Amino acid sequence: MNARTLRALQFATVQLVGIVAVIHIVVGLEVLVSLVANGLVGQYLGEYAAQRPRPLLFVPSGLAILVGLGLAGRGTINRRTAYQLGILAMGAYLLGWVGWHTVLNHGFALTGEVPPTSNHDAGGVVAVVLAHIIDPIAETLRSAAGEQGSVRTLFGVVAVGLELLVVGLLAVLLRYDPDAQDAGINFGLTLSPPER
Repeated sequence: MNARTLRALQFATVQLVGIVAVIHIVVGLEVLVSLVANGLVGQYLGEYAAQRPRPLLFVPSGLAILVGLGLAGRGTINRRTAYQLGILAMGAYLLGWVGWHTVLNHGFALTGEVPPTSNHDAGGVVAVVLAHIIDPIAETLRSAAGEQGSVRTLFGVVAVGLELLVVGLLAVLLRYDPDAQDAGINFGLTLSPPER
């Protein structure tokens, strides 16, 4: 990979990682600000935080990613470590998303409560993708025709797509960036560059 392509790929990846971080911060802050504005912070922390922990996880994790971008940009952490941590962060978001919509049953599994009845089927990953990716895209397209859609749901669709893309881009950078071949976290799994 030539230096110009590498720089373009790094630039695009940094932008996409930043967008993912900001989406998580915005979605988390929207809930937290609403709780503060309505005087419900105490009730949320006392009764609902275990069932609905996402705002408490999204804001700090998004801020941590932005700090990580800054540290990597300043050279405080080496590129290999930055790429590896980026893959771990995006992987955690993706696993969290799948877990939230399957085994955690939108948080109800965390409290043992029975979720309200709905026509929502969380019967596996395919059903989750249909219910949380395909259906929201269709709802968004319908909302353009005058029906109501959900901006938060659209943010979720965009975030999951970007997280998948970023994992792929970081894996490519981890393999082809000559400055990412030494140091880093040793997971015992490598993406070694091709022999020259």
